[in-house]
Amino acid sequence: MVIMWEYAMYKRFISAFQMLNILFQSLYSLALPIGFGALISFLLTKYLSAPRWIWAVFITLGVFSGLYSMVKFILTATSALEKLDHEREARDAAEKEKLERQKKWGDELGNKSE
Repeated sequence: MVIMWEYAMYKRFISAFQMLNILFQSLYSLALPIGFGALISFLLTKYLSAPRWIWAVFITLGVFSGLYSMVKFILTATSALEKLDHEREARDAAEKEKLERQKKWGDELGNKSE
């Protein structure tokens, strides 16, 4: 009983870290294009004397690019986690079936020896 509880806690712990990982990577994929847009805008206005409205253009492009990247990453990551859960459930069901089959064979062998 204690082992099952520890296994359940382990699964929750790993799931929490997986969700935390998805959160941080999605925020990173949102922030990086915005940061690049700001950097390019700064460099263009500082060294090439570009107009100040270029900031709005590049940061807006960075926001849309980051949102697209973030949504795509979240959808991909969650579908991969769902696939992993289905594979884990199938593996657990196969293991349970194997144990039941072994128990049935053991019972049959036990009855034959009597």
